[in-house]
Amino acid sequence: MEREPRSDVPLGRRMPNASTRIVIADRNVITRVGLRSILERNPGFAVIAEATSYDAVIDAVDEHGPDVLIIDLDLGDDTTRGLKVVEEVTERYPTTKVLVLANTLSEMIVVEALRRGANGYLCKDDVKADELGKGIKAIQDGETVLGKGVGNLVAHSLGSTRQTEHLTDREIDVIKHVAKGLSTKQIAVAMFISESTIKFHLQNASKKLGAHRRAEIVHRASAAGLL
Repeated sequence: MEREPRSDVPLGRRMPNASTRIVIADRNVITRVGLRSILERNPGFAVIAEATSYDAVIDAVDEHGPDVLIIDLDLGDDTTRGLKVVEEVTERYPTTKVLVLANTLSEMIVVEALRRGANGYLCKDDVKADELGKGIKAIQDGETVLGKGVGNLVAHSLGSTRQTEHLTDREIDVIKHVAKGLSTKQIAVAMFISESTIKFHLQNASKKLGAHRRAEIVHRASAAGLL
């Protein structure tokens, strides 16, 4: 199968002063051009490759080793191919953070993307340029980033699940805040407790749920019936 042309940025090259190397995966050329324009206004970001198909995304990540992959799940007839990319990239390249930027706002798809390892999920219609930049930095810091509509959707799912003896009320409250995309510091402020206490609750919840990432904690709490 013939591979599609990739970015004109030379392989492995770091742009001047750029600390975050990004691959964009989206079938819409207007979206790709727009994203590149927005991202490269920030001297700390460099778009090193673009791709429009499953094979091209995997090849680009394999060859360029980006810090962040921004992906629209619609890489084929449905979102299945995009979800498969998310899973493969997070398994094969654990240092690459995956941020979904999609038109689709479906609870099932959001939860599935998080389950497969996505570090964040934003909707194109809702996200602003500055929010995108903050989101990229946040996932690099280990946070889970969810757009406003996405956070409310997942939080609603979380709130509708049943509580069990395995998680304390405080742990559940912390997870709900994580589902809204808040950072550790923001959760601490909202709950009037220290950041170290938030981390303690998250560590306990992580062990109880058998989850290693924040996104996975949210997914298991909301979708696996463990709450």
